[in-house]
Amino acid sequence: MSADAFSLAKERFFRYTEKMGLDRRFPGQSMPEHLTEPDRSVEVRISLKRDDGSVQVCRGYRVQFNDDRGPYKGGIRFHPVVDLAEVKALAFWMYMKTAVVDIPFGGAKGGVAVDYPALSLAEKERLTKRYATVLVDELGSERDIPAPDVNTSAREMAWIMDVWRLIHGRYQRGIVTGKPVAMGGSLGRETATGRGVVFAIEEAAKQIRLDLRGATAAIQGFGNVGSSTARFLAEAGVRVTAVSDVAGAVRDPRGLDIAALRRHAAETGGVAGFPGGEPLDREDLFAEPVDILVPAALEHAITENNAGRIRARLIAEGANGPTTSEAAHILQQRGVTVIPDILCNAGGVTVSYFEWVQNRQEFYWTAEKVDAELRQVMARASREVFAEAARHDCCLREAAYRIAIERVATAAAARGVQ
Repeated sequence: MSADAFSLAKERFFRYTEKMGLDRRFPGQSMPEHLTEPDRSVEVRISLKRDDGSVQVCRGYRVQFNDDRGPYKGGIRFHPVVDLAEVKALAFWMYMKTAVVDIPFGGAKGGVAVDYPALSLAEKERLTKRYATVLVDELGSERDIPAPDVNTSAREMAWIMDVWRLIHGRYQRGIVTGKPVAMGGSLGRETATGRGVVFAIEEAAKQIRLDLRGATAAIQGFGNVGSSTARFLAEAGVRVTAVSDVAGAVRDPRGLDIAALRRHAAETGGVAGFPGGEPLDREDLFAEPVDILVPAALEHAITENNAGRIRARLIAEGANGPTTSEAAHILQQRGVTVIPDILCNAGGVTVSYFEWVQNRQEFYWTAEKVDAELRQVMARASREVFAEAARHDCCLREAAYRIAIERVATAAAARGVQ
């Protein structure tokens, strides 16, 4: 993500709020500024002791953006290019996301700038637990609740939960979500984002009269979100004909065997070399003749340079911020339907909410109940966004922002001056 990611996020926000007249409706409350300035940004030094005895110094971050509607909520990513601007932008999008699907959380995000996959298992544990120790006073089930993100998983959430337990001397299962089921995690959480993407696609397909049985799709990114999305699309009758990841891309116009591709990627580390498809240039995936395109990797994958090549009718943003403002304008001019990230990939945080609810009750749901509740939330939110877009004759992204901004601004005004 570029260094001015947060500035770009705010620019889009102000463009939409100007039409909504927030200053007029909430006079003297500086509402646009209130909603675009994080409550707290923390930057820390993380000293990691390597296995050889040397010490590596990394920068760690946690941004708590807005808690007008509930505790801060957001993932932790360990990646070399993590910086404060990126974390701010992601925390901002998170509180928009929780508002658009109407779950009672705010937004946060955290991370450490480090080449995490290159670390040994012991080094990964030390880094994660050091990060959690430094920030332990900022975390809590009623304050700020982390979850997995890039290069983190249930394993890291278990480590963070253990740090909190050792320091405070008691269990608090809701301190993190996305943790192992054996420690109070929710069934269905690992695949929740991908399943939510497909639920959003199903609702959008109804709106644009696209029959998913026999439709085709291309997926950029084959990590947790991309591979889960591919699996559930295939189960819904969609032919996934092209897939890419950081190492390469493969295609088969007849439809890839997703189960076999997932096994191949798990065994080899990527989709490159999959015998069930032909090699494809990664950038050419965007030009594949498919009905649905799912960008499910990192930010800014769709730019003004490739937006004109896209042939899909429907784009489902499985990643956070995969489309630049310039590309979004091009796609809108071409009549491409784009399900925005703050709606499309909200399945993960929604099932995190379900996990938090289960932890508070100490009563746990079946996988079928989790999926049914997720479908209900994603379907309702999708219908609301399409209805808002029709009401204001605007794109789905603006409609989603309008809904989220209205909900948070109303809550902020009701709370009074803080």
